[in-house]
Amino acid sequence: MKFEFRLERLKDLKKSLEDTARIELGIKNKQRQLVEDEINQMNNKIDTFSIEFIKEVKDTISITKLLSMIEYNNYLNDQLAQLRLELQEKLQEEETARQNYLKAKREKDILQKLKDKRLNEFKVQEKRADIKELDEIARLNHHTREENYE
Repeated sequence: MKFEFRLERLKDLKKSLEDTARIELGIKNKQRQLVEDEINQMNNKIDTFSIEFIKEVKDTISITKLLSMIEYNNYLNDQLAQLRLELQEKLQEEETARQNYLKAKREKDILQKLKDKRLNEFKVQEKRADIKELDEIARLNHHTREENYE
């Protein structure tokens, strides 16, 4: 007799959902890393600009150039603030994806444990049936031998 797990299709579906959630988590992780890289680049750009700004201020500088540099500095800082907001959003998305993945994994693992338990029960029942069958054969053999001796 062959073992058949009634919930196999459901387990396969949960496995598929887990795989999809794992892939989604990987995507969200990569998106967060890209934003972090952009923040690092923006910080480097601001640092470089700050050094250049200090050099320019030490020398004589026209008011228009100074205003232009201040405006550009403000622009860079605004961009950095936007990137930090985007990072917070990406972190939230990544955490949601992580929770979805963990939930899908738990559901799949529960079904896998249930399948393993049912398989073990099936094997025990098969062993019992085999032992019962062997006992019956031995009993019948013993019974026919007794009849032959009489």
